[in-house]
Amino acid sequence: MLLPLIALACYLIGAIWLGYTAYRGDGPEGRGGRIAAVAIAACGVFVHQNAWLQERRLAPDAALSLGDTAALVSIVIAAVAIILALFPRRRGIAALLLGIAALLELTFSEGARQFSIGRPGWELAVHVAMAATAFAFLTIGMVLAVAQFWIDRRLRSRQPLGWMRILTPIESLESGCFQSIMAGFILLTLALLSGAMFIENLFAQHLVHKVVLAIIAWIVFGILLVGRLRYGWRGRKALHWTLAGYLLLGLSYFGSKLVLENVLGRHWG
Repeated sequence: MLLPLIALACYLIGAIWLGYTAYRGDGPEGRGGRIAAVAIAACGVFVHQNAWLQERRLAPDAALSLGDTAALVSIVIAAVAIILALFPRRRGIAALLLGIAALLELTFSEGARQFSIGRPGWELAVHVAMAATAFAFLTIGMVLAVAQFWIDRRLRSRQPLGWMRILTPIESLESGCFQSIMAGFILLTLALLSGAMFIENLFAQHLVHKVVLAIIAWIVFGILLVGRLRYGWRGRKALHWTLAGYLLLGLSYFGSKLVLENVLGRHWG
């Protein structure tokens, strides 16, 4: 329990420090603060990753709990934030993402591991890793889409941005949003394809809701990317499609898993 708390503290300190340096500007102190914040956040990822792996070693055949999955998504988001923090113009975005990583770790408890994996092996581990990483990138895309819409709205109404100016220029938000969605879409495609090898009977394995919602989410994100590339979708329209796809994907895994395990007392497979 101590290691996740240390990781949480590192994420929060890194987020606040990066946000402060982005707000203050690019002086010598700002550059030093950015390096220190990145180092602290990197320590958080290292500690968090080791805590997660330690839990898996204690129960290697246990199915992932909601908390386990959220922790894995949190680690990926924090790692992406650290990479972005290396670029001065994206410090604000990195600070926001570290805050999201901390929120995910704080919101979801460890969760009970009362079910066993039906078909353990490296194939399942790869599938789970791809699915979690896809969800992490799509979470980043969703967060940046909301931030982009909010900042654009304030700029159009000529209201002061306040602390949100650390997320500017808005072009960085827009490009980061669609790059993340594209990466998440590719990984989601691979996760769906790799997951097909574990399906024998959708209804008997209690997978029908999860698979159908995931495929619909995949279609929604695919339409969004085509609309972006072909018709230049942005702003409110892009936000609506992003939120719709993200909500469907969240229901596919987290919602279905919550109902299946906590209400019906069953597990996939």
